[in-house]
Amino acid sequence: MRRNKPLFVSFEGPEASGKSSQIILLKNFLIKNKIPYIVTREPGGTIISEKLRNIILQKKNNITNLEEILLLMAARLNHINQVIEPNLKKGKLVISDRFADSTFVYQGFVNGFGIKKIQKLHKDLLNNFLPTKTFLFKLPSNEIIKRLKKRKIKNKYDIKDIQFHNKIALGYKQISNSKRFTLINGLMSKDKIHKKILKTLGL
Repeated sequence: MRRNKPLFVSFEGPEASGKSSQIILLKNFLIKNKIPYIVTREPGGTIISEKLRNIILQKKNNITNLEEILLLMAARLNHINQVIEPNLKKGKLVISDRFADSTFVYQGFVNGFGIKKIQKLHKDLLNNFLPTKTFLFKLPSNEIIKRLKKRKIKNKYDIKDIQFHNKIALGYKQISNSKRFTLINGLMSKDKIHKKILKTLGL
């Protein structure tokens, strides 16, 4: 089994929704079936972008929402230029743990900058570069809190209250009305979710 077409896929959703576990399962499947791929993440994916990630996600850094948005845009542009586009040109399946949708929701909706304003920035600065397919994980906020309590290493979003996670869910609901999105129930078994992802990708 081998995909001949390059494809850019993102995994989105609230904290602790199961994205990372499914990316690992997909990665193992691709290795087993000798399908060329690369797994990356946002913010991050390059040396420069990983440095910006540390600034953005550290609890002790006191930066404004606009500063955070501009850092994210810079990190994303570097990520697109250095990792995503070169690997798509090589015909690989590019898998990113989060992409622009997270910025639309976290900084645009929850932090109040405005979803449409950030989407316009993304269009103007990044030529509206978006994944072909996005898997959007959904999970009840009380389950998110339960899972986050088990995490040993926490970033600034892992220590937020239930109202924050409710807002995240509402933000994703507002942006997920295009055909690009496939909704994933995070309460389903890992195996069922994995099979749904493979079917959606035609694997």
